[in-house]
Amino acid sequence: MKKEKSKFIPLIFSIVDVLLFVFSFFMANYIIFDGQIPNPIFYNSLMGFGAVLWVGLNLKFDIYEVPRIIYMHKLLAKNLYTLITFVFLCGGLLFLATDYKFSRIFFYYLVGGFGTLIFLWRFVSYTLVKKYRRKGYNYSKILLVGLNQNILKLIDKVYFNANYGFQISGLFTDANITKDLEAYYKGKLSEIFGFLEKNRVDEIIVSLPYHQSKLINDLFRFADNNMIRVRVIPEFSEYLSQRFSINYIQHIPVMKLRSEPLKSFTNRFLKRAFDVVFSSIVVLLLFSWLFPIIAIIIKLTSKGPVFFVQKRTGQDGKTFDCLKFRSMTVNSDSDHVQATKNDKRVTKFGAFMRKTSIDELPQIINVLLNNMSLVGPRPHMLKHTEEYRVLVDKFMVRHFAKPGVTGWAQINGYRGETKQIKDMENRANADIWYVENWSFFLDVKIVVITAWSMFFKKDENAF
Repeated sequence: MKKEKSKFIPLIFSIVDVLLFVFSFFMANYIIFDGQIPNPIFYNSLMGFGAVLWVGLNLKFDIYEVPRIIYMHKLLAKNLYTLITFVFLCGGLLFLATDYKFSRIFFYYLVGGFGTLIFLWRFVSYTLVKKYRRKGYNYSKILLVGLNQNILKLIDKVYFNANYGFQISGLFTDANITKDLEAYYKGKLSEIFGFLEKNRVDEIIVSLPYHQSKLINDLFRFADNNMIRVRVIPEFSEYLSQRFSINYIQHIPVMKLRSEPLKSFTNRFLKRAFDVVFSSIVVLLLFSWLFPIIAIIIKLTSKGPVFFVQKRTGQDGKTFDCLKFRSMTVNSDSDHVQATKNDKRVTKFGAFMRKTSIDELPQIINVLLNNMSLVGPRPHMLKHTEEYRVLVDKFMVRHFAKPGVTGWAQINGYRGETKQIKDMENRANADIWYVENWSFFLDVKIVVITAWSMFFKKDENAF
């Protein structure tokens, strides 16, 4: 017997959210007021208003609509954005709408406890949704029309993945099919409508060449008249290697060849706020005592300045002065020759700093000066930029983002000396992926992994 789709996931999410908010409210009440609320009417009204506002924001940002393809870090980042919005709205309304001396500590405990519980619940719930779909519930019945490399990739990576809850009702194509698809093959393109008349599907996935435009339009009309959703994979995307999106200007479709989350002012503001807050904490807690110690050791162990300042390529190709602790003896090749393994220019203390990435710490100052970010593509010396922009395809795309103290390429092992062109290609591809897939949660993840690696992981490429 076929298992029905679940229509109650959004309802379950909202009910649990309200219960968690109420629980957090009473826990904060118990911790701060020993269970005796000073003004029950005011605080209980706040509880009701807060619960309604939270559910409303989740509905506004489509948090309760769990996507078919679950990317955990993106969903958690979206939830964090909703939580930040909730906190600012609550804080602002309390300040503007009342002159009652509301307990700030109570508010901090309420928000902190609720935020922690929400993220735990979201992580568990998304995991449970995957498990629920693996058992055959909450599925979407799809019909595949056409067969090419894109369809094959989707079948292998998505439609065969039980976590996403897809059920292939049929495949129609005039092309030859492989043995693993024989069970889904229902006939040639001319036989589609006969199948659709007898079988119900939720969605039709179409990927056909332009000369099949009549069949495509006939499918659109049939789908509209029978309440079936249609998704189209443009055939040109098979040979177009870049990600793209389509916008409309005066009803004319215009294709955009790259997703850039940091083009959004909100995302740039969030990233910059994280940079400033985190860097300020590092300066206050770490630089105040560590910088003088490192500076003294550098001066005692080798001749030359404490800092090494080098022109590097920044965002949009603009140059800036990149700061580092000097790890080499003063030499005339520093702006032209990359550091190599057992490089004689590196001092003994410099070798230690490079192994632990301590030499990069002064770039926190670059972050505060706003010519670098905590996370982003690593900046290269000007000579390397000019060389690799010719040798590596799409190399300059990485400069769409502000350069970083650390980055996605670095935590994936693409750092240090680039002996072959392939080494730089791998690094550039990782940087471009970061530019196209940025999220606040991804930045936090990269910073945490970088900090962990500095103390607990030996990197053979750091020298």
